[in-house]
Amino acid sequence: MGTYSDLKIGKFTVEESGNFSTTRHQSIFLPSHSKTIIREGRDDRKPVEVFQAPLRDLVTRLELMGSTLPAIERRFSDPYVTYDQPHDVSFSDALELVRNADLETIPEFDMNSDSPGILPPEYHDRLRGPNYLGGFSLGPGWDLTSLLERLNAEDMLRVLAERPENLDLMVVWDFMDVVENGYFEREDFTVGSAGQSFLLVTEGTSDTDIIRHAFDILRPEIKDFFRYVDMERNYPFGGHGNLLNFMKGLSSIQKTGGVVAIFDNDAAGVGSLNALARVPDVNAVKLPDLEKFKSFPTIGPNGEHPADINGRAAAIECYLRLPENCRVRWTNFDEKAGEYQGAIDQRGSEKNRQRDEFLRTLATDDYPFENIRKVLEMIVDACTERGKP
Repeated sequence: MGTYSDLKIGKFTVEESGNFSTTRHQSIFLPSHSKTIIREGRDDRKPVEVFQAPLRDLVTRLELMGSTLPAIERRFSDPYVTYDQPHDVSFSDALELVRNADLETIPEFDMNSDSPGILPPEYHDRLRGPNYLGGFSLGPGWDLTSLLERLNAEDMLRVLAERPENLDLMVVWDFMDVVENGYFEREDFTVGSAGQSFLLVTEGTSDTDIIRHAFDILRPEIKDFFRYVDMERNYPFGGHGNLLNFMKGLSSIQKTGGVVAIFDNDAAGVGSLNALARVPDVNAVKLPDLEKFKSFPTIGPNGEHPADINGRAAAIECYLRLPENCRVRWTNFDEKAGEYQGAIDQRGSEKNRQRDEFLRTLATDDYPFENIRKVLEMIVDACTERGKP
């Protein structure tokens, strides 16, 4: 008999491994997901540590790890994932089956008889296959396991999230048996994003400070997936031109993986994105367009009038609490973008106060977070296939 570690959601076993071959799922969980439980169905009533969280709290983490539906579909349809003959259920049909599969109906294990399965019986012959012929009984949920067996644990969890009822089920990683039996040390199960993080590079330190703080307070469940350039002074990418050249340099040495450039939503930022569109393997975005920016107070040579500042004058300060009577002042014409460039009409000290006010906020404060939340959504999309055409 071996010593096992398992990853489960509700009654469904996603993956079981053991001894020195135990699979570790650190990136799925955070340290705050550590809980002490009494295992059900065990003779001993000893409290043990597990990592657990509702599936809905893990979905974005799974996608940042690469488990997006487009990527999963490619792996699901790849005939070379294993040596086993693939079944003939398409990915779209598999998703529909998952959406209608009630994990709560999985029966208890009976080693003397086959489990009836939880998918429609007409799929059973197609899913049973040669791997399920032999002297062993078909276990609980065997048909769902067979349907998804070509996927890794992270992909399986993301697919199971397509059924809304599963989002409230607890995902539990029970690993302590392999620790207590000497196969691993407890320190081997430190959790967090590990090496699967993204380096976010902006036009300046203020942009970086604002984005970092926004993730800290508004999306703490995924903040560990993002890294920043930590330089108190002499920030090397100040301005859109330096950031543009930095990304070109990374492309020339083929080191763009995991790096995301974030430009302002202004004429200069649009011009830089246009220039990078011709550079291979670069992940670059600008701050998102907002509906409220389509008619924004502006002032220029033709006087004061409302105008659309999306792609023309929306720096990151525009996504924070704006001062009263705020307006954009038009400055120069950007030939690369074909638009006039503008900026909020305020002194440097006022801009610093606006930034510092935000950097003191907590998620519970009465502050208009909706604009900066959209910035975070854009960044998450840029780091997953959700943001790709």
